[in-house]
Amino acid sequence: MIDLNRIYNEDCLEGMKRIPDNSVDCILTDPPYLYLKNQKLDRPFDEIAFFKECKRVLKKDSFIVLFGRGTSFYRWNCILADMGFTFKEEIVWDKINTTSPLLAIGRKHETISIHCLGNKSILRSKIPYDEIRINDDSKVIGDAKRIVSYIRNNDIDVLKKEIDNGLIYNRKRTHKTHVSTQSGFCSCNEAISCINSIKNGCNERDIISVLRDHYSAIHPTQKPVRLLERLLNLVCDEGCTVLDPFSGSASTAIACINTKRNYIGFEIDKEYHELSVKRINDLNTCLSPNKTTYKSAPTR
Repeated sequence: MIDLNRIYNEDCLEGMKRIPDNSVDCILTDPPYLYLKNQKLDRPFDEIAFFKECKRVLKKDSFIVLFGRGTSFYRWNCILADMGFTFKEEIVWDKINTTSPLLAIGRKHETISIHCLGNKSILRSKIPYDEIRINDDSKVIGDAKRIVSYIRNNDIDVLKKEIDNGLIYNRKRTHKTHVSTQSGFCSCNEAISCINSIKNGCNERDIISVLRDHYSAIHPTQKPVRLLERLLNLVCDEGCTVLDPFSGSASTAIACINTKRNYIGFEIDKEYHELSVKRINDLNTCLSPNKTTYKSAPTR
C-alpha cells in the first residue's frame, strides 16, 4: 500500500489513507503554524481529519511528537486530549540565537509536545556530557570545582570505588544534595554525580539547546537533524517506523536514517519535495557510495 523510507509528493491527508491501521510507531511532525500571512508554507489543513488519521495509523502504546507555536499549537494539544491521547511531556527547543532582530521580543525557542496513545513511558536517553554543557561554561566550571574539592578531601581509592559502583541514591540523606522522586527524597554525592555524567552521559533535558540550521537550510522552517534524533530517542527504538506528514526538508527522514529507523514522509510542495529527495540521496551516497539512490515518488 505504501513504501517505507520514501517521501511522497502529495497531500498528507490523501497519502495517509494508504497507511494500514496501527502500523506506525511514532509520528514526529511540524505542521503549518497558521500565523504567517501570504506564505505558501502556511496552507490551512483539516485539523480534525488529520489527527483522526494520526490516531488510526498509530500502534497501541505509541507517541506523537508535535512542534508548534501560538493559538494553533494549543488548539492541537486540546484536540489530541479530546481524542484520548495522554499528554506526557513538553520540550523547549532553545535555538541559541534569535530568529529575527527586528521583532519586539527576540524569539529563540519553539515548543514541542509529546502525547501518548495508550500507556507508554518516555524512554530514558543519555546525552554526552559535552553536548549537554556545550553552551553553559558556568556549569562546567561548577562541576569541575565539585570534583576537585571532593578529590582533595577524600582518599583516591575511595573515589575509585565509588566511581566503579556508579551513582547511588541514598534515602538516609547522607549527602547534602537531594533529588526528588515519586516516593520521596533521595540524596547523592554531587561530585560522583558529576563524574557519572561525564563518564556515562546526562539524562535528556526538557530544554534542548541545538543551533538552528541557518545558512545550510533548504527550507525556511527546517529543524536541526540532531534535535530530531534526540526526540526520536525519547519515543521509539531502532527499527521502528516514524511518520512525518509535513516532511518539509526531510530532516525527520535524515534523523531516522542516522538512528536506524524507518520513515514515511509526505510533502505537498513539489520544490521542497525535490530538494528533500536530493538531500536524502546525497546522505545515502555518503554513507554507502555504491547504493542506488531512489527516485522521487510520483506526484499525486
